[in-house]
This record gives sequence, C-alpha cells and structure tokens, in this order.
Amino acid sequence: MKINFSLLLFICVLSFTACAQSLSLDSEFCGVDTNNKIIVCHLNYESQKMNNSYSKIVIDTTEYSFEKGSVKPSTETKYTVFTEKETYTLYFSSLPIIKLQTQDSIVNEPKIVAQFSYGSKSDIVVSTAGIELRGNSALRYPKKSYDMEFWKDTETKKTKDYKFNTLRKDDDWQFNSMYNEPLKLRSYVSNKLWLAIRKLSYTDQEPTSKSGLDLLLAEVFLNNEYHGVYYFSEQIDRKQLQLKKYDDSLKIVFGELFKANRYAGGTAFKSIEDFNNAFPEWNGFGMRYPYEDYVAHYNDLYKLVSLIATATDEEFKTNIATYFDIDNAIDYFLFINLLRATDNMGKNYFLARYNKDTPYFFVPWDLDGVMGQIQDGKRISTTNDILSNHFFDRLITTNAANFNKRVKERWTLLREDEYSTNSILSKVKKLHSFYLENNIYEREHIAWPETNVAENDLAYLTKWLKDRLAFLDTHFERQ
Repeated sequence: MKINFSLLLFICVLSFTACAQSLSLDSEFCGVDTNNKIIVCHLNYESQKMNNSYSKIVIDTTEYSFEKGSVKPSTETKYTVFTEKETYTLYFSSLPIIKLQTQDSIVNEPKIVAQFSYGSKSDIVVSTAGIELRGNSALRYPKKSYDMEFWKDTETKKTKDYKFNTLRKDDDWQFNSMYNEPLKLRSYVSNKLWLAIRKLSYTDQEPTSKSGLDLLLAEVFLNNEYHGVYYFSEQIDRKQLQLKKYDDSLKIVFGELFKANRYAGGTAFKSIEDFNNAFPEWNGFGMRYPYEDYVAHYNDLYKLVSLIATATDEEFKTNIATYFDIDNAIDYFLFINLLRATDNMGKNYFLARYNKDTPYFFVPWDLDGVMGQIQDGKRISTTNDILSNHFFDRLITTNAANFNKRVKERWTLLREDEYSTNSILSKVKKLHSFYLENNIYEREHIAWPETNVAENDLAYLTKWLKDRLAFLDTHFERQ
C-alpha cells in the first residue's frame, strides 16, 4: 500500500491548525495581575466559542499559550499559560470583570479620577469616574470598600448614568469588599432576601421603586492587581425608593430620607432633643433627602420620635399607625431578628417616607454583622435572644395596631416560603458552591493571604441558621 505523503502532511497541518485555535477576548473581559502572576477572564457559557478547545488565549494583543496544549475553558480548572518571558495562572470566572485604574491613591475624600471598565457576557462599559473610600470600620481593613461616580469628563465632573445587568441605570455606585466575612455571602444573601420579602406600600404607583439596595457580584482589579470578589451595588437614595421630589419653587417637602448614622437617643427612639434645621444631623440621624441650600427638615421626624419616646401608651397606640408603616415595621423586626443583625436596631438603617402625608418606613443597611458573626467577622454563636429597641418594645408591650398577633401571623407565613429552612439554606449553599466552582476562595486567598475559608465555616453557618430558626419558631408561637 502506497502512502501519499503530501496528503498526509496536508491532513497533519489541518489537524494542528484546528487544535491550535486561539481564543481572543477583549481586554475588558480579562484582568491581568502582574504581581501575583494571575489572570482572570470572564467566561460566558452562553457564547458558542466557549464550547471549543483552544491552545492559546489572546487578551487584547498579548498571546498566552496553554501549557497542556489544547483546552476547553472551564471555571472549575486553573490553567498554566505562558508568554516568551512570563508564566501565569489563568482562571475563568462566571462573574463580571471590573477594572479600575488610578494615578493617585484613593482617599476617604475627595473623589479622585479613575478609569473604569466592566465586561460581562456581551456588555462592555468603559468610563471615566471619580472614586473614594467608603465606610467607617471598613476603612481599617486592607481590602477597601469604595464609592464611585461616573463622570463625563474630569474637568466639569458632570455625571453620567450606566446600567448593569438588572440593576438600575445610575451614575453613583458602591463597591463592598466583604473583607470581614470569610464566606463572602452573608451580606449578599441578606440584601437579596429583604428585596424578596418586602415590597414598598406604594409599589403600584412607583413600579421601579425598590425596598432596599440591589447588587451584583464582580471580580475587581485595581491598578493591575487582583483585589478579589466585591458586591457592586446601588445606593439607598430618593431614586431607589422613588420618593416624591422636593418642590424647590414652593419650598415644600414631600418625600424624606434619613440615615441612622450613630447610636443616639433618636435612632434608638428613646429620647428627643431640640433640632435645628440649619444642621444636617440630629439625634443620631443624618438627613439625606432633601437637603437643599444647607437646610434640613427634621420637623416631622421629630414628631415621630417624640411620639415613640415620650407619648403615653394610649397616645402611642392611637397614633403610631398614622406615623409609621406597621407592616414594614413587622417585616424589619422579623428580618433583623432572623439575621440577628446586632448593629441594625440603633443605627445602620434608613428611615424614609414617600410623601408628606404618608407614614415612615425602615430600609435596612450595612448587613455584614449577621448570621452568627459580628461586624469584625468574629463568630457570635448566640441564637436564643430577641433584638429590639424602644420602638419595638413599645409596639410589643402596648400591642399597638395588634402588633403581636400580626408578627406571629407574618412569621408563620414567611416560614412557609422565603424564610423556610430549606429556602434560606439553599440560597447560602448555592452561592457557596458557586464560589467553589469558580475558584473564588482560592483567588481571594492569593490577593489577601491573611484571609481563608475554614473547613467548618459553612457547617457553622448552617447549624447557626437552623438553631436560630428553631428558637424564633418557639418564641413567636408564644406571641
């Protein structure tokens, strides 16, 4: 049998060419850490080209060859790739890639100029931005959290809106580092859970309103260094809650928004003090909207706190439902106790109202010290107590608006769905599995070697949730 060597050579060349395909990705979909020698690229499983095998990956104009020849991209595997001079570990991730470039160090204030890029599926966003540090206790962590605003240019600093996935279109965004949370899921699950169980009372009138912040997870690079997984979130502001706008021409206040900044008599609803609308803060609260021409508006909030702190039981029972949305208060009380959010009854919440004749309501905030840990990440295994403040104490002791029965009924209803043991644990375990399948804990440890996920972290959280739910079932059954 004669062998046609020309034909054989032709077939071999074709075979080599097929196996030597290059996967080309825009730079916005990949981050390259030149210090730790790691590369993270967004893997869009919906893209047909991700179903092929490749021997090289091209990022922008740089070509990296796979050490093991032809590979099919997967988030569950890490790959060794090399150029002529350097060797990297390449990871694929299902999460978006966000890259930030700055010339100056990021400080608490003011915002400095940054270049921002985002790559996810077919979406690319590239923009100039202003960025600064955010948080209080979070400022001492090596992995920082940030507040960012998109700018049209660096001179006028006029803002520009962008939309990300299902989040709102806006110019103002936050990066939460989750540094103090080893599993990187408590805040995310908690915020999503509140959105699932609580709609605003005026949602029919304002269908785009949300009862809290919404968020997405992303992998972040800062100045060509991998900084780990963050949650990228909306702000709690007038737009998020769709509060009625201030009438500047008539100087009439309609919607209002206050933040509980610190522990004080007002934020714990225990005591009142005189207010001065020339100042943005009063009794632990900071006015977020409206605050125009350096004028605050504490008149009506003062009446609410005064009713709770000083009114007789009869006055309180008669008037509280006019001043406060009791359904919202019930959901907040149950939510904070479900999570055992020890730092969210005297601060770390917002008070808002939709219009000048509507009641106030709670908006949760800063949900990091929850589910068996406190703000610094330390475990607190307590499950058998009830968190409260003077407002909820009065609702319980006076049974205003039939509060106790409504709490019991609402707890029973929630336990059948969003607060069921299986539902909550499935959310936790699903995100934990996602992190493992995407090697995110491994990369987080590379970026921040002092952090690590202990083998029993998930087991601890699982047991804590089961014990907490069992205690609350018994407690509310007695209501």
